Amino acid sequence: MKFELVSEAELNKMREATLQILNNIGIATTSDKFRSFLLDNGCKEKNGRIVFPQPVIDKALKTVPQEWTVTGRGGEHVVEMGKNKANAQVCIGMPSMMDLDTGERRDATLKDLEDFTRLADALDHINIAAPIFPKDVPQESLVTLETATLLRNSTKPFRLCLESHDEWPYVHEVLLAVAGSEKELKEKGLGYYEVSPLSPLDYGKGPAEALMDVVEAGLPLGMDPAPLMGATSPITIAGTVVQHMAELLVGVITSQLMDPGHHVIVSPRSGGLMEMQSGVALWAIPEMGLGGGLNIQLAKSFGLPAGCGCYTGASKVADAQSGYEHLYNALVPALIGIDVCGSAGSVDNALIGSYEMLVIDDELSSIVQWTIKGLNINDDTIALDVIEKVVNGDGNFLGEKHTRKHMRSGQEIWRPVICQRAPYETWETNGQMRLEEVAKNKAKEILATHQVEPLSKEVDAELNKIIDKAQKALENK
Repeated sequence: MKFELVSEAELNKMREATLQILNNIGIATTSDKFRSFLLDNGCKEKNGRIVFPQPVIDKALKTVPQEWTVTGRGGEHVVEMGKNKANAQVCIGMPSMMDLDTGERRDATLKDLEDFTRLADALDHINIAAPIFPKDVPQESLVTLETATLLRNSTKPFRLCLESHDEWPYVHEVLLAVAGSEKELKEKGLGYYEVSPLSPLDYGKGPAEALMDVVEAGLPLGMDPAPLMGATSPITIAGTVVQHMAELLVGVITSQLMDPGHHVIVSPRSGGLMEMQSGVALWAIPEMGLGGGLNIQLAKSFGLPAGCGCYTGASKVADAQSGYEHLYNALVPALIGIDVCGSAGSVDNALIGSYEMLVIDDELSSIVQWTIKGLNINDDTIALDVIEKVVNGDGNFLGEKHTRKHMRSGQEIWRPVICQRAPYETWETNGQMRLEEVAKNKAKEILATHQVEPLSKEVDAELNKIIDKAQKALENK
């Protein structure tokens, strides 16, 4: 299946503009370490900014692995990057939650992080965990605590955003404690570790040096700037995508100059729009889907594994608007060829986490992944012999062995989990529940019953020691 938003000629024009930004405009940075490394490896300084000569770019892009894997702590969950499988990922960094019992918005808590992660662990088509943003815990060592909580409550790979070099040593200690050794950690990865430079084109000290930490540790790197159309990037989708890809490529290039062949993924969030009437940062349709899709098409033209914010929308609750927004924003880039569909479980422009929406997004992910796997076209599925037999005989398709075989295979007909297909009378008898109610009940059932394989008592105790050490070391910085 192949879908493209722009022609090859238009794509080449965008590629050329991206390279011109790197060649002529470059990036700002406040990190002496980052600046020195780039200058020592062929980059140049121009008007106080770092620019990237074409030979440096070409050298780096030649070594980017187009396919690689990341494995969760138990070994049973493996996410393949570079194969366009539209792996669904929990939205990262949501500061608020929609309470599962009251339906009211409130601050996210550590208990929410535990429960949301455990819910994601149980959902078959949510492939990658990620932390919400709990506000009832010390913020200085938050990423260390998030890492430990993800590993305690899920065996799936995760995505983690790093804010600075300062906390990385403690995050790394947590990862090592769970993996058991440097060798095991590098082989599995456990997750991928993203940094977020500032738009437009600014690699501050925190993200720049965190990027270098991840590469030096030999762990999968993600790049995740998030420009806002009309505020921190041009108001046009094409302009935002071009600027955004230049920001992403800086991280990719640096990783390859440091460690040729290093595993890296770009996570563009193009399409976020500053609504001029209200000043609200929208992650809504159609810009989010189109911007994400265009960035995926451009990223793939550079040979990069890529993901974007897919399961997003402006609706405030898990309702019909959220359903069509999330499906649109996910399906457009997925049809082009995406590796990670992010932002599952979010409402209100990725600011609020919703248990019900995570269950609904699991169903949407199932549909998206079913769609992009393509159709089997062969003599058996075309079924000429079956058509001829039924038409010329006195039987029907219900009685055919061919029908039974393909119904039982699970390969031809998509099967929903929460989508309601029963006759009206059955729906009426069962209480006339709307989809949001079904999803809410499903979330409650999972949280009441799903158990995650625990870490050993020794490892769990070690994580507590690392969290305490991180907080004591960082609280006065």
